[in-house]
This record gives sequence, structure tokens and C-alpha cells, in this order.
Amino acid sequence: MSIKLEHLPSEYRLNHEYIDSQHEVLFNLFQELSEYCNNKEYELEIDLILLSLKTYVDTHFRFEEDLMEKSGYSEVEEHKSMHLVLEQQVIDKIDYFESLSNQEEIEQFTLEMKDFLLNWLIDHIAKTDRKFCRSI
Repeated sequence: MSIKLEHLPSEYRLNHEYIDSQHEVLFNLFQELSEYCNNKEYELEIDLILLSLKTYVDTHFRFEEDLMEKSGYSEVEEHKSMHLVLEQQVIDKIDYFESLSNQEEIEQFTLEMKDFLLNWLIDHIAKTDRKFCRSI
């Protein structure tokens, strides 16, 4: 049994109102995806989550990068490189999802996508973004 949290857990909060509210969107997408891991009829919902994730990546990364540049963050180029990798991974995952042809593949993809988002929350937000937010 999984526990559904209502908000981004405190260990992922960076004490920056706008960034935290945007990270909350990613957390909510993770939560939605987690709900569909136990549901066999969810292909359309997964597609909508992926579309929302792509939109999130496009807007959130540009927002963070603009904030980094305006604040003179010394590691802006390294952070942008990390964003490019994540962005490409999202595009690749969407393309892969669109190629799936059976329920078993979709179920496996959903579990892998859930892990991908969890790792994103842990590695990028809790570590990399935290470092950036401390410097502005």
C-alpha cells in the first residue's frame, strides 16, 4: 500500500517560493503516475502526464536558468547542461512510450517512469537545485 502525500515533502523544498511551487508540479506528476501503476486502464492518463511533464520541463528549466543568469550563479552552464540531459531524457521517454504496443510494456514503462521522476526529485532537486538556491 502506498501513501499519498498532499504536498512536496520538506526534504525537497528549497525555500524559494516560485521554484518550490514549480517543483510541486513535478511532485504531483509523480504522484499521479504512482496512482496509475495499480490501474490497468490508464494509457490515456499516462500520455497526459507525459505531455504535462514536457510542458513542465520547457517552462521550469527556462525559469530556473533565467533566475541563475540574473543572479550571477557561477555554475549556470553546468546546471544548464544537466537540464539539457533531463530534457532529452523526457523527450526520449515520450517517444518510447508512443512506440509501445501492449499493456505489459505500458505497465513496465510506467514503473520505470515513476523511478525516473523519483530520481529526479532526489538527485536534481534535493541536491543540485538546493545548491543553486543557496547561492541566490
